[in-house]
Amino acid sequence: MIIGITGGIGSGKSTITQMLQDKYGYTVLRTDDIAKELEEPGHEVYDRLKERFGSAILDGTAEHRIDKKAFAALIYQDPEAMKAAEEIIHPATWGYCEDVIAKKKAAAEKGSRARVVVESALPCERYRRMCDEIWYVFAEASVRTIRLMETRGYSPEKCREIINEQISDEEYIGFSDYIIDNSSDLSEAEKRVDELMEAAVPEESV
Repeated sequence: MIIGITGGIGSGKSTITQMLQDKYGYTVLRTDDIAKELEEPGHEVYDRLKERFGSAILDGTAEHRIDKKAFAALIYQDPEAMKAAEEIIHPATWGYCEDVIAKKKAAAEKGSRARVVVESALPCERYRRMCDEIWYVFAEASVRTIRLMETRGYSPEKCREIINEQISDEEYIGFSDYIIDNSSDLSEAEKRVDELMEAAVPEESV
């Protein structure tokens, strides 16, 4: 079964994803990590970004890697630059996921199903099509703020800014099949994961 895990920053997506990996043997694909990998030298995404934005986004080292801070500063202040970057990065990232899923399905033993979980904060129709189910990991904004302050050292103002820039809870809910409330005790979220796995195809819960 291909499961999509989505939700806003600080909601605990990665924690739920890790549960599926550790307890149920799922292969994990995190789109943020994949995008970062594809932005490294030697990948087509890197070449296209370099061609589109020039040396201004490179770090000046012998490896000529993309300077993440300079790149972010450039695209976040220019909507057209942001759109251009997304048109290069997003399709390649989803294509990477689709390739891995296809290989896992081809390698699955007869009578069994591939087990892959795709974690992303940016749901879209392509994501919807590649997943059998999408789970929305919800957490109250106040809880997310505290987590971000503790784990990333963000100020309350920065937390609010980032959270407000992301899509709303209602949009996430409308896109998803199931909700996991991760606002409080992690054991409650784990119980919900177990419930969803038990309700899936029997082979998925063994």
